[in-house]
Amino acid sequence: MSAPRELVFARGRTLARVLYAFATIQFVWAYHSRVQPFLHLDRYENGHDVTPCQTRVMMMMLLRWAHHTAWLVKLSDFLSHATPIYRSHITPESFVFAVTDTLGVVVAGWVTVRIYEAASEHRLLTPFVYPLMLMFCAVSYVLVALHPYRFYYDMPSLGFFAVGLYLIYFRKNPLFFAVLFIVATLNRETTLLLLFFFVLAAVTEGNVVDWKRICAPRTLAVVVPLGIYWIGWHIFVNRLYAGNHFAYIPASTINAVLLAWPPACPQMLATGCYSVVPILFFRGLVRDRTLRVWLWVLPVWFAIIFRYAIIDEIRLYGELIPYLTCMAAIVMEQAILGRFTGECRESAESHFVAAD
Repeated sequence: MSAPRELVFARGRTLARVLYAFATIQFVWAYHSRVQPFLHLDRYENGHDVTPCQTRVMMMMLLRWAHHTAWLVKLSDFLSHATPIYRSHITPESFVFAVTDTLGVVVAGWVTVRIYEAASEHRLLTPFVYPLMLMFCAVSYVLVALHPYRFYYDMPSLGFFAVGLYLIYFRKNPLFFAVLFIVATLNRETTLLLLFFFVLAAVTEGNVVDWKRICAPRTLAVVVPLGIYWIGWHIFVNRLYAGNHFAYIPASTINAVLLAWPPACPQMLATGCYSVVPILFFRGLVRDRTLRVWLWVLPVWFAIIFRYAIIDEIRLYGELIPYLTCMAAIVMEQAILGRFTGECRESAESHFVAAD
């Protein structure tokens, strides 16, 4: 490759990253300005909001720290008076949201691109994977008609889960995964699903898929201690906030009704930016064994949400965005290559027919 061409590619990558940064800022801004929070900020910071939301304590600690940090209070007051484009008072917590939510999205996008490049044979769509991931986020978190709320821990959870998928997919040292799991569980209990991803990834090690590896000592040595930690932590934190109001919902009954209620279908199908059905239908186009086997997580995820949450609350599938985006990109890439190969074959055949 000539030097001028290398320079053009380098400038193109730099321009793309700048555009990605602006797009990320726009998404986070829209997310906070258009979607109202479900939790009351003061009650959540002081540990008095409803459970199980209150048991997700990581953001509570960060927000409480910001609220009592003098320089953040002064900075927020200054910006509130100096910046006319904001329609409401800027709080110290706003800076925490700006950092944690932006980092969550950026990390999720980076992981999505890395896994796609590792799983793709041609890397045809690399420049488009990050914008595709942002589109998935916009549909899942902003373009919501039923239950249109945001939760303080959702974007950090997206980032944590993405890092977990990265460590699992690339078979990094299990100690790194364990540390990530311990910290991320303080933010949200969906880390339990990372253990399913870990087990399924172990099944695909080597040249063939071997389901016996689920019970292999090296797999159990990671999954069992982390599972015990997860259970122990949630027993502790639920007892800690046992006096809070419990937001009970008859989830299974409501979900059974939603499945038969036509107006709920568009939002339920919007899970993963409407990609789940095409991915399942065209899964044979994905050659990466780990990504294909990970599809078994989807029914498990749905079953847990059906039992404990509301199935049309599509933000609950948000941690799957890096995985679903990667799968969608590979399916699209293979479809494009198949179409191109077919057209080339038809062109060659017509050429030989004409020559005869």
